Amino acid sequence: MRYVYLIQSLENGYYKIGISKNPQKRLRTLQTGNSSEIKIVETYLSEVSNLIEKALHRRYSHNKKEGEWFNLSIEIESTFIEECKKIEDSINVLKKNDNVFI
Repeated sequence: MRYVYLIQSLENGYYKIGISKNPQKRLRTLQTGNSSEIKIVETYLSEVSNLIEKALHRRYSHNKKEGEWFNLSIEIESTFIEECKKIEDSINVLKKNDNVFI
């Protein structure tokens, strides 16, 4: 199991959507190469974290800035956990019904 995380750059307000077994360690690694302060906004633990991350990247692709960094609204930030849960529930329904090959 890994976490889907939402990290924010305090300098420009952009968000990074990623996955990690240890989001705090990942934050420290990212901070090392980043001149602006960054913080973890949300984390969501899941067995299908990689699929959730991919779904979120696709959903917000029109907001993509660089790499896994996105220009997201506060509304998206505030519903991040809810969105992760909805995606996970959909994946589980599809798996249960054998309608998806993962």
